[in-house]
Amino acid sequence: MADYYPYANRYPVNRGMPEKGRPREEVLGELREMAHDEDGFWQTGRCSGTMYCGDMEHYGFMTEAFGMYSHVNALQRDMCPSATRFEGEIIAMTLDMLHASQAPEGSSPCGSVTSGGTESILSAILAYREFAREHRGITQPQMILPETAHVAFEKGGHLFGLEVIRAPVDPETTLVDVDFVKSHITDRTALLVGSACNYGYGTIDAIDELSAIAVQHDIGLHVDGCLGGWILPWGEELGFDIPVFDFRLPGVTSISADTHKYGYGPKGSSVLCYRDKKLRQGLYFMQQEWSGGKYLSPGIAGSRSGGILAATWASLVSMGRDGYLRYAKKIFDTSYAMQDVVKDLPELKLMGKPAFCFSFRSDAFDIYHVNDLMRERGWRFNGQQHPNALHMCVTRPQTQDGVVESFKNDLAEGVAYAKNPKQEKATTGAVYGGLPKGDTAALEFVEGLMVKMLDAHQDVPDA
Repeated sequence: MADYYPYANRYPVNRGMPEKGRPREEVLGELREMAHDEDGFWQTGRCSGTMYCGDMEHYGFMTEAFGMYSHVNALQRDMCPSATRFEGEIIAMTLDMLHASQAPEGSSPCGSVTSGGTESILSAILAYREFAREHRGITQPQMILPETAHVAFEKGGHLFGLEVIRAPVDPETTLVDVDFVKSHITDRTALLVGSACNYGYGTIDAIDELSAIAVQHDIGLHVDGCLGGWILPWGEELGFDIPVFDFRLPGVTSISADTHKYGYGPKGSSVLCYRDKKLRQGLYFMQQEWSGGKYLSPGIAGSRSGGILAATWASLVSMGRDGYLRYAKKIFDTSYAMQDVVKDLPELKLMGKPAFCFSFRSDAFDIYHVNDLMRERGWRFNGQQHPNALHMCVTRPQTQDGVVESFKNDLAEGVAYAKNPKQEKATTGAVYGGLPKGDTAALEFVEGLMVKMLDAHQDVPDA
């Protein structure tokens, strides 16, 4: 059981509130040990995504910035006006990168800083729902999205009562079927969704075609750039084959872009950009009669640490355009080199036409046998299904010397192993995130454990 409750065999397990507090240095020492061990896993450059920056000096810089404002509540702008500065400039820099200045005449671009991609997506859905109610009289809204769109859109539909229409994707290109989207628009359609790029395959939907449909039907189009929003613009500027997906297209009315990914900010930060302020108004909530005072909320979140804003701002201004271009060049070059490795193995097939993030599958064997061997070699890919595939999101740690060469050697061994595996059933599988040791046999246990803990709010398994 210890595998499913981390560190139970190494440190005491707090099964309740300790009677006496521990010395701070002892607590910090325990944290340092765990952090050191866990950082060693991804610092090899063999971990897909997750650690987008990988620069410990940059992390230290952001930690210092965060520490100055960690105790600040971003709600209290009268006491801490710096939060307004940080937030406003984070939004302004993101809008600039996404060419908001080239939006159609009459637009009034703006944005919101959120806690991550999921909140940005949820906020967008809520804003579109409210806009559709007020301006189009839609009481039972629908949204049309690619089946490859992030699952957070499904979550938003569930939470805010929008019917989700899933558009199929071409199995070869992995891009959304634009004709399906066009033919399924009704008078209840509140928004369309496209990905730039989708999480699974790293491919960019035909945003220009979706934009034309959105304009034709006067419907909003949200572009999910949570993953790609902070690197694709630099790739385009560098001359890589990146199609236009931002506010230069007249039908694009909102874009989400995570600063905690390729913006290299701290975890828990994203930006939701709007082409016009009228759309953002759907997020406002006001209650003037509450006994605690008149309440106005500009978004879903309430209290937030000012540290996140300060550290995100610090990351963006310390990098600058030149820094982002420099790192993007290395990431794109590395990704295309790794994709060439995949293409050179006839048993493997690249999914679509990806850029910095790519996925591959096999018609010759179960691709998870390849993953089993790669796990033994220290690699951590993200598993996918329908079809089974492996996904590699290239970040700065992969740009280290020797990583591409290791990928080439280990992947060739993985293919050889998959042709004659030790056991019929692979031990790894398609799980978003990760399980202890990548063992799919643990999935049922972990699901049950999560439900139990959510229900009881206190149960901790015995080690």
